[in-house]
Amino acid sequence: MAKTKMIIDCDTGVDDALAISYILANPDIEFLGISTTFGNVSVDQSVKNSLLLLEMFHREDVKVYRGMEHNWKSDSYYRDPRLDDIHGRNGIGNVDLGEPKRKAEDICAVDFIVDCARKYGEDLHVVFVGPLTNFGECVKKDPEAMKRINITIMGGALTVQGNRDIYSEANIFDDPVAAKYVFGSEAHINVIPLDVTLKTLFKVSDIKEWKEINEAGKNLYEIARFYYVNEYQDEETGGAMHDPLAAFASYDPSIITNWFRCNLTVEENGRMIGTFRELNLPEKRHSVALDVDAKRFTETYIELVTRMIKDL
Repeated sequence: MAKTKMIIDCDTGVDDALAISYILANPDIEFLGISTTFGNVSVDQSVKNSLLLLEMFHREDVKVYRGMEHNWKSDSYYRDPRLDDIHGRNGIGNVDLGEPKRKAEDICAVDFIVDCARKYGEDLHVVFVGPLTNFGECVKKDPEAMKRINITIMGGALTVQGNRDIYSEANIFDDPVAAKYVFGSEAHINVIPLDVTLKTLFKVSDIKEWKEINEAGKNLYEIARFYYVNEYQDEETGGAMHDPLAAFASYDPSIITNWFRCNLTVEENGRMIGTFRELNLPEKRHSVALDVDAKRFTETYIELVTRMIKDL
C-alpha cells in the first residue's frame, strides 16, 4: 500500500516538535517537508528548530521551507511573553540543540505547498498546526488545488473555552483574518480543536524511558517535560498533545470518534463558530472533532516514537 504523503505547517514549539516526531516515526507516512510560520516563535526560530529536530533524528532528507513572518492584520511579528513559560524562549523548552548545519530551501513555504497540491492532489495530506496565514496565502494562490487535497488543522474551540481568552484558541487568535478567509473558501477542512486535544494528556512518567535510550531521546524528553510541567505546573497532570493529535488524525481519522459536520467562520476576536448564513446549506465543508480515542492515540504515539528513538 502506498504511503501517505504529508506536509506539516508549524510554528515549531514543543507540541509541534512532538508532532514532527510522530510523522518521522510513522513508517507509513512519506514526509514531504516542513513549512514554517510564526506563532510560538518567530518564523526564523521555527525554521531553526525544525532543522535541528530533523538533524537530531538523522532525517536531513526532509526539507524545511520558510513561510509568512506575521499575520494579515499586522506588519510585524509580536511574541506573547507568556509563551516563554509554555514553550521556552527558544520554543523547544530551552533545550540547546546547537546550530543547524542546513538552511531552509530557496522556495517559500506557500509555493512548496501549492506545488505539492498541484502534483499530488487528493493523495496529499497537509497538517496546519500554527496560525493559518500560510494556508490563506495558498488559497489565494490556487484555490482549486487547495480544494483537492486533504487538510487538517489544529485550532479553535467549539464546545470548550479557549486557551488565549475565554473564546479563542491560540492558532486561530494569532491570525483570525486568515482563519476566516480559509473557512470561507471552498477547501474542505478537518478541524482538531481544544475540545479533543485537551483529552489527550501525557504525563512525564509516560515517556521517562526516552531519556535513558540515547541523546536524541534525552533531548526530546527534556523538550516535552518543560511543556508538561509548565502548562499545568504539575508533571503528573500531563500536557495536551494538541499538534500530535492533528498529525495522527490526518493519517488515521478513525482516532476521532465523533466528527461534527458544519460550516465555520471566525469572528474578529478569534472565536471559531458556525456561520448562521450557511447553517442550512446541505453541503458542509468542515468536520470538527468532538471526541477521541485518547487511549489508543497515546499508546500508539508512545510506541512509534519510542521505537524510532531506539532505532537511531
